[in-house]
Amino acid sequence: PASTRLVIAISDFLSGNPVLAFALIIFTVIGFMFFIKTKKGKRVLEFVVLKIPIIGKIAKQVNSARTARTLSSLLSSGVDMVGAISITRDVVQNHYYKEVLKDAGDDVQKGLPLSRSFKKREDLYPILVGEMIEVGEETGKLSEMLLQVAIFYENEVDTATENISTIVEPFLMVVIGIVVGFFALSMITPMYSLSSAI
Repeated sequence: PASTRLVIAISDFLSGNPVLAFALIIFTVIGFMFFIKTKKGKRVLEFVVLKIPIIGKIAKQVNSARTARTLSSLLSSGVDMVGAISITRDVVQNHYYKEVLKDAGDDVQKGLPLSRSFKKREDLYPILVGEMIEVGEETGKLSEMLLQVAIFYENEVDTATENISTIVEPFLMVVIGIVVGFFALSMITPMYSLSSAI
């Protein structure tokens, strides 16, 4: 079977070329480190992180909390809306969140509500963020609502990070089980085929 040939080929390569195998691993790691420092590499990494189960959810909560707290602090300090959005855009690190805030700044300059941009990007900001901003706009208590959003997601992040080992452990067990199962199947299948042929 192809899986068995693959396992044997990898084993032969590692045992026959240990120095080359080690060098390839080192160069791969170094290449990856250089890649993620480039603009394109950073965007790819940010995209991947947001798509990883559990980790992606925490990343979204962190960015939501950071956005809300920064906007709340700036608005309550008397900074105008466009200026507050611009500063917040510089504070967040993820490129995709910067894009949302750029669109938000453009919308506000056109006279559109801030909540519009957040509600359009529920793939990045949870629906609660846009809804709370909308309530804040309607009641004239935007900075207070943003503060509540920040506190909520900061608490969510704290809880998630405290329990992350419990959450990640089953996921790792599944991954390990798949890998072990692949190698076991690769070894057992040829023996089964041989015994059937006798």
